[in-house]
Parts: sequence; C-alpha cells; structure tokens
Amino acid sequence: MKKLPYIILFIFILQPSIYASFPVIDNNNIHVSNESIIKIDTEEDKKLTKRQKLIWVLAGLIGGIIGVIIALITQLLSKNKKGHFKFALLGLALYLLINIAILYQQTGELPFDLGE
Repeated sequence: MKKLPYIILFIFILQPSIYASFPVIDNNNIHVSNESIIKIDTEEDKKLTKRQKLIWVLAGLIGGIIGVIIALITQLLSKNKKGHFKFALLGLALYLLINIAILYQQTGELPFDLGE
C-alpha cells in the first residue's frame, strides 16, 4: 500500500513503471556469449591450469624480477584467472636457490653472508 501513491503518480504522468513483488538480486556470475548460452563462473574457472602454472614458474625462473613484474601486471589486469604472481615468485625463489647452490659448490662458502 505504500507504493500506491507512486504508482498513481506515474500513471498520471504517463510514465510506465514496473513493480516487482519479489526481491531482485543482481547476480554477476551469469554471462551471455555470442551463442546465447548462459555460463556461470565457478571457482574452477578462476584457477590456473597446470600448464599455465608451469609457464609462470618458468617466467619467474628465466625472467627473474622482470618476469615477476610482468606476472604482477598480468594478474592485476586479469579478471578471470588469479595466481600468476604467486607462481612467478616461486620461480624467482627457485632461481635464487639454484644460484646459491651453484655458488656454494664453487666456493665452499655460502654467498651473500648467509654463513654467519
């Protein structure tokens, strides 16, 4: 009954109105593609595949800090997939561990004053 004055006002102004007797909830998980097929985003769609994880680890391993920066920018711009930065950091950590192991093998001392 509280909406009745507004409905009467809109009828007199000749502006159509729609009154919903049920709560309308905006759901951003539904997307309509070109084929008009409804797809619901799930957590599985947001996870990286094993191949993508390997690529980001290699980007951190080979690219170093530049690979990590690229992964950070990619993760910030990506709306669907998350985890690029984490795996690039893992690759960078592997790079540092490999370098420490090689330097220890060559010199017999831990590099970067880690032996203190």
